[in-house]
Amino acid sequence: MSIHYAQLLLTRARSYLDSAKDNILKGRYDVAAVELEIAAQLAVKSLIVKLGFEPPRTHSIRQLLSFIISNRLLPEYCLREIREFVQMNREKLVLLENARTLGQYGTAQVDVEDVKPLVEITEKVLELVERYWKMVTT
Repeated sequence: MSIHYAQLLLTRARSYLDSAKDNILKGRYDVAAVELEIAAQLAVKSLIVKLGFEPPRTHSIRQLLSFIISNRLLPEYCLREIREFVQMNREKLVLLENARTLGQYGTAQVDVEDVKPLVEITEKVLELVERYWKMVTT
């Protein structure tokens, strides 16, 4: 895996986040929910790739973050911060992980109140990834 692929994944993550925000403004909350999950997932995968590893084939953002922790891919203080991030945001991360299924296949309508916390947690995931992204040299 190359730095170019890692950068491509991070760029796509930002694009999905931007697109989700546009779709929220247009009232397309189900589409936005799916895009937010994809944005967070791609962001974490981009960091894993930049660290020189192939990311696990999962849609679970918590599993992807756990991969970084369990393989000790970053300095200990970063791993501690990731653990705390997951613990403090567990509920929102679960909602985000379920957003893809809800937005694609769910029988209930997704509304603006459903996507507000998803935007917040997706932005936090990207901030976390981008902070570590800058630390990692290739």
